[in-house]
Amino acid sequence: MKELTTQTGIIVKCRKTAIEFFQNAHSVDFFSVLEIPEEFQGIAVEFYDLILENDHPTALLGCQGDYDIAVQMNELTGTMTGWHWFK
Repeated sequence: MKELTTQTGIIVKCRKTAIEFFQNAHSVDFFSVLEIPEEFQGIAVEFYDLILENDHPTALLGCQGDYDIAVQMNELTGTMTGWHWFK
């Protein structure tokens, strides 16, 4: 499982089928979870990493074919704010 801490102290954890958001390192329960978005269900395989892209947590989503998807997220709400293909 990949994990990162944002500048505001929120912990983001990557699992194969979901991204979990925790208030801090001491939180036991996540406050939000982002599953593989419905529009990617047919091509997505699994989340495989987390990065910070322009200071925003971004989950890398492995897909069938030549391209993967970077899913940008709002760390305060745990929702997808955008995405883009990458190779």
